[in-house]
Amino acid sequence: MNISLLQRIFFFTLSCCLLFVLLLGSVIWSSQAIELAFSRNNYAQQLTNQTNTLKQLVANDNIYDSNYSINDWQSLELKLTALLKSSPKLTDQQLTIQNSLQSQNESLKNLFTLINKNKLKNASEVIKTHLKAKLMTQLEAIRSDALHLSAIAQKDIYNTIKNQAIFIITVSAVSILALLFGAFTLTSIVRKSLNEVKHAFEKNHSGDYQNIQLSHHSKEFDSIAIAFNAMNEKLSESTVSLTVMKKIVEERTHVLELLSKTDPLTQVANRRALFERASMEFSRAKRSKNKLTLLLLDCDFFKHVNDEFGHLFGDELLIHICNICSQEIRDIDFLARYGGEEFIIVLPNCDIAGGIETANRIQNSLAKHCVTLDGKEVCVTLSIGISMLSERHKNLDQLINDADKAMYLAKEKGRNRIEVLPAPNLH
Repeated sequence: MNISLLQRIFFFTLSCCLLFVLLLGSVIWSSQAIELAFSRNNYAQQLTNQTNTLKQLVANDNIYDSNYSINDWQSLELKLTALLKSSPKLTDQQLTIQNSLQSQNESLKNLFTLINKNKLKNASEVIKTHLKAKLMTQLEAIRSDALHLSAIAQKDIYNTIKNQAIFIITVSAVSILALLFGAFTLTSIVRKSLNEVKHAFEKNHSGDYQNIQLSHHSKEFDSIAIAFNAMNEKLSESTVSLTVMKKIVEERTHVLELLSKTDPLTQVANRRALFERASMEFSRAKRSKNKLTLLLLDCDFFKHVNDEFGHLFGDELLIHICNICSQEIRDIDFLARYGGEEFIIVLPNCDIAGGIETANRIQNSLAKHCVTLDGKEVCVTLSIGISMLSERHKNLDQLINDADKAMYLAKEKGRNRIEVLPAPNLH
């Protein structure tokens, strides 16, 4: 559709008005954002003050005194709990700290209840001193998180003001440029249309046949585009364009990459793909403090199966095990062949309990679905070792090594078992 110059000027003017309306709306939004940031900062400061009051109470009073009254503590603690429940709307980062504060507050209440239960009459002075120090440490942790909340809120205030100033300057500059642009609209249309035609001819010269796509329509350039596009349609019928060739090469490259990372027998990921994915998940878990669990599975008496039924059946059995595992794990989990009859399953965002549950599902499913050979059902079992990422794991090899040790422990204890290293702490 052809647009007259007068219509273009009208559209430019309307656009400038919209930009100024957007500017006014941004100022209103900015004031609300700043007000919210100040309320977050005020909330964090109230938390800090309340925590300081509790610390002063613990430091000045003898909480082990038989005549000590916990009324003052309970009153201050109730205020802290109520304050935590009345937080303003927080950002995702602040919500993480807020959840930490609520968790630490629960721990604080439990610790104080333990200390005041019978005043620990039978406890030694060392234990009493330790528990009181732990109480102060818990309060200091809450105070530290509250200060962190305040620092984030103050930074948000600064960033909001800074970003809004930049936005106002940008919108003003764009508005002025839009007004100036209207005076040169006709020249710009001609220059841009010529460049688009030139670009299309250059693409044709290199063998990449593309139609002219005009940004601005006019009778003169539309006629050129129609003739050029008709010529391109005839040429593209007998010539493979560079775009098509590039697509074919990318598809073949993708297929080759998949083959290099896939175990040819079981069609699951191979050892190379395992270490790439597991290293990525290991680094991500270390960085974000998330949980990561590994399962190392080994087929029991696999050599006997090969000796009794042949290697072809052994291969069929490995494929069967992979199918069972694939059905019992989550979409985000990663199954790979570690070597021989050993497989590793990477479980992101999963703790020991989740790993044990997954291992149990695999064992139960494998027990229910046996492989049939000459009308005879052949059932196999798995020894499974489990390890979860902890601070003592400095690299991926150490995590895999723990899973491997747990698997061999399952072998030593009679096979068809699930073992965990290190042993999970149930308390």
